[in-house]
Amino acid sequence: MAKGMVRTVLGDIEASKMGFTMAHEHILTNPQGEGTKNNLDHHLDSVPLAIQMLKEFKEIGGGAIIETTPQSWGRNTPGMVTASQESGVHVIACTGYICEEHGMEPELTDWSINYIAERMLHDVQVGMDGTTVKAGWIKAGTAYNHITSNEEKVLRAGARAAMKAGTCLHTHTTAGTMGIEQCEIVLEEGLDMSKFIVAHVDRFPDLWYHRQILKTGANIIYDGPGKAKYYPDSMRIELLQQLVEDGYEDQIMLSNDMGRRSHHKVYGYGPGFNWIKERFLPRLLDEGFSQEVLDKFMIYNPARVYQMEK
Repeated sequence: MAKGMVRTVLGDIEASKMGFTMAHEHILTNPQGEGTKNNLDHHLDSVPLAIQMLKEFKEIGGGAIIETTPQSWGRNTPGMVTASQESGVHVIACTGYICEEHGMEPELTDWSINYIAERMLHDVQVGMDGTTVKAGWIKAGTAYNHITSNEEKVLRAGARAAMKAGTCLHTHTTAGTMGIEQCEIVLEEGLDMSKFIVAHVDRFPDLWYHRQILKTGANIIYDGPGKAKYYPDSMRIELLQQLVEDGYEDQIMLSNDMGRRSHHKVYGYGPGFNWIKERFLPRLLDEGFSQEVLDKFMIYNPARVYQMEK
């Protein structure tokens, strides 16, 4: 593929066509197994509601959703295709894993790093879940305040697969922790850090910590705005103001990580995909951010980072 293209579930498009992008979201999930994450709230299992949420996003100028549900969390490849076709919103799917707690095959313990990478490459280059629908990026992730041996294997495999496929590698951090350690691991693998993204870091609202990640050249996603149960948005805004002042505006993206029914208006709750654009961005303007910087967060940075390099 030509450089500057993004791989969506409907095929490759020019990165410039993504438009306003939510950089870490869920439209369809179906977690399996035991544990607290396998309650009904974590099951976004309605394709008609996925279509509705994307149509509402499209109506306010939404362009693309980075869908962060891997196979182990119940990736619905045909459903993503239908939702994208019916709504007109670009959906960029992933391969890989969230973290070991959220599902890995028992056999993975015995798999080599290169074999895990080959499985990821298959999803990007051939197709996911027995289809010809391809993933557009690679996911990995780590546990709370530690990295399991299998998570380290997946991180290394993800870096190797990303370099071969020309995709980005985008990670889950549990409660925002272990971002620095993730950077150290993928740096050892030789990954171009401009193609590395660390999500959920605003769950750990520590300016020094965020700076250390950004100093490596990595990108970060603040995906907790509006989730007042963690802390008020005023704290996120103060962090963002400082990071922009530091010159990191080209390495930051915003999203909402809405992986629960209780996050979505179409399931009867909220705030829904439109909240960032309709509520949070206007507040950032009131707080002194320029429209140019907000466009970087929501349009230009995602287009650059998610485009494939080969």
